[in-house]
Amino acid sequence: MDAITLTDLAAVVAAVVVPTLAAVVALSHYQHRDSTETRRLINAARDEARTLINAHRRENGESLKLVVRSLADARKRLARIEGHFGIGGDPTDEDGRRQG
Repeated sequence: MDAITLTDLAAVVAAVVVPTLAAVVALSHYQHRDSTETRRLINAARDEARTLINAHRRENGESLKLVVRSLADARKRLARIEGHFGIGGDPTDEDGRRQG
């Protein structure tokens, strides 16, 4: 049986290590590219969601203002009708508690 020389061992190590190292470098490059694309997609989705949320808040804010105005008008009309007929209920403060 022949003894393995350091030169023979270096060739065997190079035959195993070089392809493995090349595979690691290629996979890390692919992973970096994939994570960059994923980050870009997440940022785009976040921006779109933020735009939709802001638009929804504006719409709801305007709707709420209209409802509050409408309720205030209805309350005033009801107070006038109650005053006209003399049927007003017990006066209450803003928290709904009876006064006096």
